[in-house]
Amino acid sequence: MTAQFALFLAAGVLGGIVNAAAGGAKLFIFPMLLAAGLPPLAANATGTAAVWPSQLPAIWVLRHELLDNIRGLVRLMLPALLGAFCGAMALIWSSEKAFLAVIPVLLIIAVIAILLGNRLTDIMKRLFPGDRLQSVTGILLFVTGIYGGYFGAGYGFILLAVLSLAGMGMRKANATKNLFAFSMNTVAVIPLAFSGLIDWVAAGTVLAGALAGGYMGARLTQLVPDKYLRIGVAGLGVILTAAFLSR
Repeated sequence: MTAQFALFLAAGVLGGIVNAAAGGAKLFIFPMLLAAGLPPLAANATGTAAVWPSQLPAIWVLRHELLDNIRGLVRLMLPALLGAFCGAMALIWSSEKAFLAVIPVLLIIAVIAILLGNRLTDIMKRLFPGDRLQSVTGILLFVTGIYGGYFGAGYGFILLAVLSLAGMGMRKANATKNLFAFSMNTVAVIPLAFSGLIDWVAAGTVLAGALAGGYMGARLTQLVPDKYLRIGVAGLGVILTAAFLSR
């Protein structure tokens, strides 16, 4: 039990550092919860619950960027919330076998999202030039919501890219991303809380570690350029993904 508790705490600390430094905490929390002995579905649901409140400080700090058009943001958010609910329900209804079959693909998506970072915005603008951007934004938010509710590692970068497509400047998109991520996680956590999949002791311990890790990660960002942080995080993610695939 002591070793398991230590792994929960370590998962939170590492996840907090990664989230503050480059994003994608779930990519690291999930395999460490597996290593602590949680079944795959429970590890995924517990990781979602553990990172659920992590955007609240950023939302508060950037609240002035959000208040000028809150009704418009709510309307824009609806497809993402619907997608997050569908993703959470898909996770609840998944069998362990089906979940394990898709996890390698999801881990690869997470690594790519972290590695590309803000360049995802430029890639999407090339894929959807001109007027096509507005017509696909709702669909992309819905799909992103499904991914966020089902797994979610690295989806902050995907959200940032999609919101930039909606015509937001980078500062506005970053503030909106945090609001959307928190709201989507809330919609996902509610059905997960009643599913019996979440280990609440593990979730609370991971969250406590993440708070300490977030502070360390914030300090790290002051010392190391963003580009190298993302490469380091993505590289570690590749190692963890390879380790998972070799199980």
